[in-house]
Amino acid sequence: MSRGPRSTASGLHFLRSKQVGAELVAASGVGPDHLVIDFGAAVGSITTPLAETGARVLAVERDPGFAERLTKKFADSDKVRVVDGDPRSIPLPRRKFWVVSSLPKLTANDVLRRLLNPPSSPFAGADLALEFGVAKKLVAAHPAALEVAWWSSRFDIRVRSRLAATNFQPNLRGDAAHVSIRRREGFTRQTDRVLWTLLHAAYGAPERGARTVLANSVPGNRAKRMMNDVGVPGGAPAEVVTIQQWSQIAKELGQDKTISWPAIPKTLDKP
Repeated sequence: MSRGPRSTASGLHFLRSKQVGAELVAASGVGPDHLVIDFGAAVGSITTPLAETGARVLAVERDPGFAERLTKKFADSDKVRVVDGDPRSIPLPRRKFWVVSSLPKLTANDVLRRLLNPPSSPFAGADLALEFGVAKKLVAAHPAALEVAWWSSRFDIRVRSRLAATNFQPNLRGDAAHVSIRRREGFTRQTDRVLWTLLHAAYGAPERGARTVLANSVPGNRAKRMMNDVGVPGGAPAEVVTIQQWSQIAKELGQDKTISWPAIPKTLDKP
């Protein structure tokens, strides 16, 4: 009996476990009237349970063979639209949307960048299967990269469970993880400007004193008080301040209408 294609034309791994697909969908909480994207839909392990929720589903697949197979499978469904295109470049919805997907390492960063960079994006949240190494970088208390710090300060990113490599075809070299992403509350356009300014300064000179970095934007005595309030000791370098601490400071400063903050770089606004 035919087992279907072993992998996409580009050699990417795809999720073959129906159970994992169902668990990702259940964890997302999506239902009727939600708009959901399944990037790299492949054989429909996630698309199928998504369709059963009554949500409107965009099944994105760039492999011609898989796209044709999905089109036939959901030909009678008015809730599923198969999009033959690259997840890294297709236009994203302008209305609120969710993502439930299995993202291979080759495309994960590009897709995450499109979802998590723009402050004004209608992206609501996601439940993803990601290779474990990618997942670990996303949930680090002190992200190594400025971009990941920007993401994790504005979104609650958590590893929900470990996924065995055998859930994928071909098998992954290592395990994967179920990662949930939800927007954090309390962030405004002004807060985002403050946060980007602080993170950009901190990651540009991680060895500098945290108070000194903050004192570039507010008076020194206020910087000292704010760092004390979030638990950062005097003389501590910027690199020891956690994402949660920077976020707490940004929320307080975001409410201060007397301070003018630089605009968010336009490159971050592009999905």
